[in-house]
Amino acid sequence: MNSKKNSRSKKDSPFHHFLYDFVKITGSIPALIWMRPRVIYPGEKQCLKGGILVCSNHCTFVDPILLHCVFWQRRIYSLATKDLYCTKLRKWFFSRVHCIQVDKENFSVNSFHEVIHRLNQGRMVSIFPEGEVNRAPEELLAFKSGAILMAHRAKVPILPLYIVPGRRWYQRRLVLIGDPIDVRELCGAIPTVEDIHRAGDYVHQMELQLQEYYQTKILKNKKPQEGEQ
Repeated sequence: MNSKKNSRSKKDSPFHHFLYDFVKITGSIPALIWMRPRVIYPGEKQCLKGGILVCSNHCTFVDPILLHCVFWQRRIYSLATKDLYCTKLRKWFFSRVHCIQVDKENFSVNSFHEVIHRLNQGRMVSIFPEGEVNRAPEELLAFKSGAILMAHRAKVPILPLYIVPGRRWYQRRLVLIGDPIDVRELCGAIPTVEDIHRAGDYVHQMELQLQEYYQTKILKNKKPQEGEQ
């Protein structure tokens, strides 16, 4: 037990961020040209410092790339399904671009502690609580409770984020960012299972409010683009 704790608490090597920074810098220009992300804050624009858990809906497989463009100034750790680690080369690559391997069917203790470790380091971690790419993105899937447990254990806020589904691959991507949510304020210091589920429902409701804001405040005033109906 102590050995595991020590392994998580040790400092990262000087080259820990090298490949991540290289890929992010070299890939940013084509990604920004392609996605042209526009960020909207329905509330006040936040100064996002320290550990924070970003919870977003999941429209497409390129959503993680979009988040890296949106939070350009932050190094992001992303949860990635174990299916991506099918070869030694992929395992080497994804582990060095700040991906945390997870099993969607059986979330391991090691993955949980790795997320907590990064949040305690003051890092930004992104998670898609829907658990999979939503094939009907107009309707948000129910959120899994793992994100609440992680944020509560690490004592960091959850940042709700809504990615507007694009109808065409070339359309500009629109992202709405809500206000940070203090999970411990919702659950208390020692939460029950009911507290966790209630907090998860609250975060899900905040996502729905971001979706509603887009539909009522932005979409109605938006001029149709080429290819849209």
